[in-house]
Amino acid sequence: MQRLKDYARFLLWWSGLGYLALWAATIWTLDYGAALFAKSGVCRPDVGRELFYWACDPASPLAMLGALANTVLTATVWAPVYVAAATVQPHLILLAGPIVATHAIGLPAALLVTIRVSVAVLAALRRLPAAGMDLLAGRPALGAPQAPTPPPTAARVRPLPYVRPRETFGLRGSRRR
Repeated sequence: MQRLKDYARFLLWWSGLGYLALWAATIWTLDYGAALFAKSGVCRPDVGRELFYWACDPASPLAMLGALANTVLTATVWAPVYVAAATVQPHLILLAGPIVATHAIGLPAALLVTIRVSVAVLAALRRLPAAGMDLLAGRPALGAPQAPTPPPTAARVRPLPYVRPRETFGLRGSRRR
């Protein structure tokens, strides 16, 4: 059962990271795709389609990057169009189903990854001042309070608490009548 839990945790973690990477690739495509593809001379906007996609020369090394850009645009920006089209044309459910599953699984997983990473970073930052470490130098800070060292004395031995004898423990000491 522990192995199944580990596999599920692994899949959830990597699907969250993949969803974050999907949106990072989408933002890159929207911000820098036009500058890269249009100025390359081998890629151009595909005018034969209703939605905006890049068409690159298949022999070009940018063909794979153009296909990746088109895929991330389909899964993110044009996703509502494909889902709406699947309600009218049932054969498009083969494309709309994975898009919906990507967002239904990926968004909660990405939120979990973001929260866990934020908690880990904040916990690490919280431990640094407690240790009195300078962030840049890796040595104790100038004004950091030093932990007082206890004076060298013999180890204190606490006396053990009194334990009642066994014959008086519980109901053994009472007489039955």
